[in-house]
Amino acid sequence: MELTEPVNLIKSVFVCNTFNFLFAAAKSCLFPFLTLYLRLLGLTATETGIIIGAKTISAFIFAPLWALCSAKFRKRRLVLMFSIFMMALTYLGLTLVMNVNHAATACPGDVPPGNMKGTLKELLHNIKTNRTNIPPTQIQLNQTGNITSLLKTSKSPLQPTDLPMTTTEKEKKVNKIFDYGRKLLIELGLSKADVDGLSNSDMIGLFQDMLTQKNWQTTIRQSLSPEEMEEFFTFLDQAVDAINNGEIKVGKKITKRSLKDTWQNIKTNLKSLKTAWTVKITEAEVEGQIFLILLLTLVFGEVFASPVEKIADDAWFEFLEKIDNLEKYGKQRIFTSLAFIIFPIIVTLIVDNTTCLFSLRMHPISLHFYMFGGFLGLTFLVAFFYPTSNSEKRKYKTKITHALNLTFCKCEGLFYILTLLIVGAIYASYNNFLFWLIEDLHGKELTMGLCVSIANLAEIPMLFFSGPLVRKLGNGMAVCLSMTFLAGRTLFYSYLWTPWAVLPAEMTHAFTHTVMWYAVLSNPVFSSNPTVDRGVRSVFSSIYFGVGFSGGSILSGIVYDHYGVNILFRACAVIAIAWCPIFVVMNRCCARPSVSEIKYTRLLTSEDVNSDSDDDWLEHALKTG
Repeated sequence: MELTEPVNLIKSVFVCNTFNFLFAAAKSCLFPFLTLYLRLLGLTATETGIIIGAKTISAFIFAPLWALCSAKFRKRRLVLMFSIFMMALTYLGLTLVMNVNHAATACPGDVPPGNMKGTLKELLHNIKTNRTNIPPTQIQLNQTGNITSLLKTSKSPLQPTDLPMTTTEKEKKVNKIFDYGRKLLIELGLSKADVDGLSNSDMIGLFQDMLTQKNWQTTIRQSLSPEEMEEFFTFLDQAVDAINNGEIKVGKKITKRSLKDTWQNIKTNLKSLKTAWTVKITEAEVEGQIFLILLLTLVFGEVFASPVEKIADDAWFEFLEKIDNLEKYGKQRIFTSLAFIIFPIIVTLIVDNTTCLFSLRMHPISLHFYMFGGFLGLTFLVAFFYPTSNSEKRKYKTKITHALNLTFCKCEGLFYILTLLIVGAIYASYNNFLFWLIEDLHGKELTMGLCVSIANLAEIPMLFFSGPLVRKLGNGMAVCLSMTFLAGRTLFYSYLWTPWAVLPAEMTHAFTHTVMWYAVLSNPVFSSNPTVDRGVRSVFSSIYFGVGFSGGSILSGIVYDHYGVNILFRACAVIAIAWCPIFVVMNRCCARPSVSEIKYTRLLTSEDVNSDSDDDWLEHALKTG
């Protein structure tokens, strides 16, 4: 094959591998943990799912369009660098949203965590533990806002025995007051079981601890509707009046006068926040628009940032095809996996050991964005030298039409499509919300980083064993085996009792991902030639990472908010295991010719042979050989 210019293959391979390594390093520092940042900003699971799903759809639509235009006008390197720049601008721009939400700007010790449910559970556990195990204990807040147990030599100001227990009108009034309190605690995130086991004294202590810090007042206001806030005011008003009237007795450490003055100050602050709802432009209104700001930013940003991987992959394939060295294609993905093994551990280890980033009173989660930006900047520099094909006429044309015929117009291909759609939706569920579950269990970010690293590390040995395993079981049974492991993996998540227990489950990623994809792509029905193989891979990837992942993100967010994370993962397990027998039966019912017949047909049938001799790899090889 004649070349218009000499090619330094060693240099080109080095640049390609370096580019993939740095770009994967940037992604591994931020993308797996992006939903944690959205939760920190106060978004619900439904809102998070909508944002992740919408940005995925945006990338699904615009990535191939940009790749097509850049190839047509021979501006691949320019578009590649522009996309990298827009990706940096989009995701680093998200850090500006922190300025709107105080919980995301201050250090972790300054405010309660974004997870209200986990925080209240921890506070309640401390109150009950200290009351049971260390009777002379008073629970209060230290200067950083953390709940601590401070031993006192005197009696706790509020003990269960301090409350009147006779069946009088006074007691009925007190019980009615605390019914308000229990309802409010459920609204704030505690389970009904926790609230039912809470004594009136513990409830007062809980609200005292929450209201001694202004940040908690803001968090309560964000969590309750205006009607629920009215009930909250009523509850605290009546509780203070009952204490002042002697209907609820308190110890000597809290005088009626000091309690009344404290409540008046707290009440003034709360009512000032309540009044802010009626103002046309307020901080509360701005915070209410965080969801819309993030949605528009990420969707619009992905329009320009999405084609980085697509353009880089197409350029490298065509470059190798031009110099007749396609056997090197695909090896660059090893460096992508290597980056995802190394850097999640590094970034999470630093975040866990950083209280206040660089003494700038910035939340440590910002480190994810800054490391992402640093590696992306290096990727931008390497993109200057990324190898591309400059031929006047593209000798490689993506046979996407033929790939669509192979996948959608054949019975067996259609069921593989449906399988990848289901697996993609399930993958979205634990990819988006598994770290929320670990956070609820008070796990550290290092645990999350290890999840990412172990999952990618497990893929490497399976690359050597996937071939023999699929040949022994058959493609259909290998897919069924992967679905079974996927069901077990998600079911295990639903019964997770401690954060570190999640790590062994991540090793099953070798079966749920690597074996699955090898079984699908190695199916003789879809194997034709390198060009068509890439087209089939593109179709399947679009179904898995585009349609399945985006739809799964939205649906899983809704299920999470309505039924909880445990029900979400159990539903995923049921769907995965239920699809296995359906897939096996239908896969056997879809009759297909033998492998030898397929290969013979490809040599004779004009459907698989393009009339353009330059585009027919087999005919060209026979003529030049």
